[in-house]
Amino acid sequence: MKGAKPKHNAIRRGLSDSYGLAARDSAGVAMPADIAEDPVQSEIWAWIAPPVNSFTEQDIPTLRLLTYWHAVAHQAEQAIHSEDGKIAIFDKIGVKPFKTPDGREVPLVRKSPALTILKEASSEIRALSDMLGLSPLARSRIGLMDATATKTAADTAAMFKSIDAAYELPDSEVVIEDAED
Repeated sequence: MKGAKPKHNAIRRGLSDSYGLAARDSAGVAMPADIAEDPVQSEIWAWIAPPVNSFTEQDIPTLRLLTYWHAVAHQAEQAIHSEDGKIAIFDKIGVKPFKTPDGREVPLVRKSPALTILKEASSEIRALSDMLGLSPLARSRIGLMDATATKTAADTAAMFKSIDAAYELPDSEVVIEDAED
């Protein structure tokens, strides 16, 4: 027989899929109806869990929370941005009872509440992303980072042989003497 052996998990082309290996249109979990109705959350869900994903039914509550906190963070960011495109971290709540030496009023400001909300939302997003394995730290914990760098026993043996070869002394420098008792 000429050519390479067929792979056991290859998708077969033809009229029938007798092995059931052809790709399905979707895998994983689908977007819940209530999230699909909200344009912001549906966009976030599509970004986090596209039609083909590896999430299970047990992940849906966590995905819902992650989607919600992303929407909260998005709304908080919108509240912080001013009309002129600048970021407004302070809200003017009044005027101080005195004026500057040149006669201008001194504004009384407070930190924008949206900053606190954004900080809480970002910490929730970080924690939920770790729970779902979406952050680089979580992927490194479960061994998904640098899948190509995973070593086999043969790779490890070859590495030790190359280390031994690097530190090996030439035969002319090796002197073996018997120890006298």
